[in-house]
Amino acid sequence: MARPRDRDKPAQIINAAFSVFGEIGYEATRVSHIAERAGISSGTIYTYFKDKKDLFRATAQDRWDRFLAQIRALADSPQPMRRRLESLIEIGFTSLKDALPLLKGMLFESSQMNLLQGNLEELYALIEKILTRGEEGESQGNPRQRRALIRITVVGVLFSVALAVPARVDREIRSLQRAIAVRLQESPQ
Repeated sequence: MARPRDRDKPAQIINAAFSVFGEIGYEATRVSHIAERAGISSGTIYTYFKDKKDLFRATAQDRWDRFLAQIRALADSPQPMRRRLESLIEIGFTSLKDALPLLKGMLFESSQMNLLQGNLEELYALIEKILTRGEEGESQGNPRQRRALIRITVVGVLFSVALAVPARVDREIRSLQRAIAVRLQESPQ
């Protein structure tokens, strides 16, 4: 007999999965670890998710949705471009640190790369919107070059942090954040 579905249960499972994937990574995680963290049986997880890969995908998409919602709000904000960029840097690096295990799963687990690609495309577009929307004269440079620089910067940051030795992740994030902030300060007003 099929179990009845609880509409709040998937969120509970995803939150537990985020914690477990974050602590021990995709490969080491077992559905039973997530079930234990959520305070439910493993069978309950299978009521809502096909397998660990499906749960990982749902967890990663949930975090992307949350992150992109923040960036969308920022892109639509009436704040001056410089303030929007400063907020983008803060939100981006805070989210990156929190979701690093999910990022590593998306980067290094071939079946998850398509999830990353689609979300990156939306992120690139939102960053470009932040850079081009606003007061007269704020948008500078060739649009094609700007798009390429956005892609290079985002992918460079993601890989640089994902490939950092675990003991050096915080240092790598701070270094990249400072470098981008310095570049922002050097750019014309």
